[in-house]
Amino acid sequence: MQDYSNIALSVSNAIRTSIQGDHKAGLGDRELQVLEHVTREHSHGRCVFMEDGMSLKYLGSRYTLRKSIQKLIDLDYLNIDVTDDSRQRSLVPAARALSLFDTIGKSISHIVAA
Repeated sequence: MQDYSNIALSVSNAIRTSIQGDHKAGLGDRELQVLEHVTREHSHGRCVFMEDGMSLKYLGSRYTLRKSIQKLIDLDYLNIDVTDDSRQRSLVPAARALSLFDTIGKSISHIVAA
């Protein structure tokens, strides 16, 4: 039981320090969850449009989510991909987001392998 607790604490610390280390103030919980959603869908080859991101109701109102998405864009975690239909704006993880999750994944891999 103690080993599992130590693994969980190490993983939690790796995630938290990676996120905080990537941006001095750290990402807010809401922004991180939006970023996780967009990155997960993107990695499965699915598009997430601005409207989809603003419909994650469990994270807040449409206005609050719009602000969170804009913050992620301003911090270079998300990009808006241009589509043929100008009304549909596709959200894609920027290199900074991909690097963040890659760093977290490597940290977890090293912890689990140890």
